[in-house]
Amino acid sequence: MKNLLLYIMCFATLGIANAQIDCKPYVPTEKGTVWEITNYDKKGKTTGRAVYELVDKVENGNEITFTVKYVAYDKKDKEIFTNSFEAKCVDGKFEFDMTYKMDGTALQSYQDMDIEVDASEFEIPDFDASPGTQLADGSLTVNMGSGGLGLKMTILITNRLVEAQESITTPAGSFECVVLSQDITTKVMVNVKGSSKEWYAPEIGMVRSESYNKKGKLIGYSELTKIEK
Repeated sequence: MKNLLLYIMCFATLGIANAQIDCKPYVPTEKGTVWEITNYDKKGKTTGRAVYELVDKVENGNEITFTVKYVAYDKKDKEIFTNSFEAKCVDGKFEFDMTYKMDGTALQSYQDMDIEVDASEFEIPDFDASPGTQLADGSLTVNMGSGGLGLKMTILITNRLVEAQESITTPAGSFECVVLSQDITTKVMVNVKGSSKEWYAPEIGMVRSESYNKKGKLIGYSELTKIEK
């Protein structure tokens, strides 16, 4: 009986360890790592950048929580917005808090107002997920201001699919990525529809993102331009 209990305890412990090991996070795993995403228009002209830092990493059983701080800058390199978001490995699955999709440029005018955020999870699949794999939708609602002077912004991300696995090179280096596509609807008084394509590298995060209008024409892109551990 003692041997049986010992076996069960060892098996349970191994299961927890494997859940952590099997999850390949799409953020850097070393606290203090700083990375930079630069934004460009369709002609390659810089429109801004965001600097991210992994400020905390907490392991609790089969769950690992990463806390990321980011600072957004405009095209003149003036700081315009600061925020933070969480990412998690839970039971071998990795997901962002949709807060990470908040656009600092769009919120620049409201940074001194009260902001309330309702964000869903945003799953990034295993690196070897099969092309055509469907992913859950994501949503983000931001209420800014109060007293009848507020503004509501809603972002809906739908039709999410795994497109492929491929290598991509940016100013920060070369990375093996899982490629995702999705439709995006943004509503701030009116609906604006479009789509995007994103490249994610394990233990790095988003390496490149391309944004398209509703006619499928490129309107801008973002790239990982620096990472320092």
